[in-house]
Amino acid sequence: MSLGQYMGGLRGRADVWREKLRRNGDRVAFVLSGGGVLGAVQVGQLEALIAAGILPDVMIATSVGALNAASIAADPTPRGTAELRRVWSSLRSEDLFPGSRARHLLHILRAGDHLYSNSGIRRQIDRVPARHFDELKIPLQVCTANLHTGKEHWIDSGPLAAAILASSALPGLFPPVRIDGELYVDGGVVNNVPISRAIEQGIKKIYVLTCGNAQPVMRPIHRPLDVLMQAVIHSRVARVELDLHRYRDKAAIHMLPSPDTAGIGFTTVSHSARLIDEASTLTAAYLEARLAPVAP
Repeated sequence: MSLGQYMGGLRGRADVWREKLRRNGDRVAFVLSGGGVLGAVQVGQLEALIAAGILPDVMIATSVGALNAASIAADPTPRGTAELRRVWSSLRSEDLFPGSRARHLLHILRAGDHLYSNSGIRRQIDRVPARHFDELKIPLQVCTANLHTGKEHWIDSGPLAAAILASSALPGLFPPVRIDGELYVDGGVVNNVPISRAIEQGIKKIYVLTCGNAQPVMRPIHRPLDVLMQAVIHSRVARVELDLHRYRDKAAIHMLPSPDTAGIGFTTVSHSARLIDEASTLTAAYLEARLAPVAP
């Protein structure tokens, strides 16, 4: 069966799904993790969810997940996912990591607080069809980390650009973002897959959209940065495993499937189209297996 046939069948059952949610009184959250260039995976997952008629009451997101979530919160339709697919499929590495390699080396050797400008990320944010949180059709909550205190900081109002830039400011790679006098960095530092935020709000049905392998994959180590990134991956996976165990009796948590992302470099976007297609197909099959008809 083709992906289009999958999607068509799921759309036909959307009313059944919505009625089931209404009867159960369940609030639904989409939780979108960080993951850099692997955020393309979430595009396919969102595509399948919306095609199935599954829409959240709230979107809770970190880092690149915040960018994807804002796009869909502004246009939670198949048209919105199609535009997000188009954007990701056309991305080049220099769109997100502007500047020559020689310039990056100079940044490393001199004083400063970042390696890459966030101007590339800002251009992607400008493609979101909304400028403020109150323009979104679905409420969005964005996780950042306070650089001074190390605590989670959540943003759900005001300009979208500042919140998303702060949430995706991976320390050392992108500059911290100042908001109301405080410096903020990537929310993944404190809560990369913020399931806990949804639980705190009494959400009973949670769809978790991660960016790749559920288990840490050992990547080739060629540079000091590779060691750092591998350690970060291990710490993030450990937090997710802890949260899944801690909250398993508090909500129905759906960890959506993801294609294999092993071997994809943290600045490599050439795999985006494949990741979107595979994630969409895997998620459509996952949902098809779980969309049971409502009993009369």
